[in-house]
Amino acid sequence: MGEKLLTQPVPELTQLQQQQALFTQALRAMLEGRWSAGADSVEGYLYALDPNMTGTLSLDIPVTSSEFVEPPKG
Repeated sequence: MGEKLLTQPVPELTQLQQQQALFTQALRAMLEGRWSAGADSVEGYLYALDPNMTGTLSLDIPVTSSEFVEPPKG
């Protein structure tokens, strides 16, 4: 009844799909420890999502427990 089938992609949906893909790639880069330096890093994907952030990020890269040195007590 009056239903309309989309024959061409809706621009807003295409943009959302592209953003979702960038978020997914950023999460993968996070899990793989690629935080900064390069387009294939968390930083690069965040800049791709919002170019206005370029140069404004200061990522605090996490320290793994094997890299952590407990400070001396006392």
